[in-house]
Amino acid sequence: MLLDRVISFAKRLEDPKHPLLGPNLKGLYLFGLWQTGSRYRKIAYNIVHVTTIFFVISQITELYFLRHDLNKALSNSSLTTLSVICCMKCFSFVLLQPTWCKLVKGISAEELREITIQNSRSLKIMEGYTKYSRIITYLYWMLVGSTNTILVVAPFLNYFLTSSYSDDTDANVDPYPQIMSSWFPFNTEKNPGYIVATLIQIVMSVQGAAVIAIFDTCAVAIMSFLKGQMILLKQKCMLIFENENEDYEQFLKNIKECHRHHNFLIEQYEIFDSLLSPIMFLYVLGCSMTICCSVVQLSLDETTYTQKLWVIQYTIGLVFQLFMYCWHGNDVFLESNDIDQGVYASYWWRATVQMRRQLILLAGKLNKPVYLNAGPFTCLSVPTFVSVIKGSYSFFTLFSQMQEEND
Repeated sequence: MLLDRVISFAKRLEDPKHPLLGPNLKGLYLFGLWQTGSRYRKIAYNIVHVTTIFFVISQITELYFLRHDLNKALSNSSLTTLSVICCMKCFSFVLLQPTWCKLVKGISAEELREITIQNSRSLKIMEGYTKYSRIITYLYWMLVGSTNTILVVAPFLNYFLTSSYSDDTDANVDPYPQIMSSWFPFNTEKNPGYIVATLIQIVMSVQGAAVIAIFDTCAVAIMSFLKGQMILLKQKCMLIFENENEDYEQFLKNIKECHRHHNFLIEQYEIFDSLLSPIMFLYVLGCSMTICCSVVQLSLDETTYTQKLWVIQYTIGLVFQLFMYCWHGNDVFLESNDIDQGVYASYWWRATVQMRRQLILLAGKLNKPVYLNAGPFTCLSVPTFVSVIKGSYSFFTLFSQMQEEND
């Protein structure tokens, strides 16, 4: 019964106008990033987006006041870094909406074109990467949702289960649990200030988690599209001489289709890379810092068990986030590096001298691999992921040695 409801809900997220990005676009619309509704709806959501900036400023302000408490400062810096990245992702969609719309329309138009042609090989490839994208999307939404749930629930569990809180309460001290460390211009240690602060923190955490989950899965879906369409282009190159007695006109038609498809993919790649690269530059730096802070916080003696539970879940989510981008970026590079092999795998030896010249030009054009960049210094690849993990471990080792020397 529950499975049937889940399947029914997933089907309602599909959109025939957007075969690949249907669920992603509905998620973006639900949380105000895909602004295609009424004017008042846009204004309301933009107000929410602007308030996230003030909330991040309040987190940074609180970090200054916590500079002498290492455990709280590390916890604050981890969430603040992620909040900054979340704001970047949010305003990337809002401020660059026309560019994102152009990218989405191009992707959907190409898929609808292939569906109209009804080529069984093409449909099989498209079905494969669409199904893969759905699995990643729904699993990632569950991961981010569970992480955010633990973020909200863990402080209250700590409040009821940790003996130190009970001792403080007996001493007429009321240490209310805090979901996130942020500064407010009113007293948050007593009601009603505490209730107001808690509600604001819950709303901000839900909005932030939703932005991260929806943006990341949308980006991964587009990367899956690029990879899948490159596989499809390679197949088209292999079938340039599908018929044994193919005339010159049919050959030119096949060659033109390969050129058109490649030009389309390069255009979509350049648009997507220009949108993603600045965000991923900050994202890679932010993940490095946040993973370091989380691991260091785990090693501190004053970190409670419930806090460690949250830190472990949070760190796993961050590592998976970074790995997801790097893995799929690496897939796009590897597939783009292999497209030209489709030309050489065709029946090129059937071609005349004039045809072979066209084939050489096509193969040379396709022999240009593409990288999804993370700023001007690195790209999204598995080696980048390994470098970030190594850097985090090196920082943790350095911090541990400094702690031992101080002790």
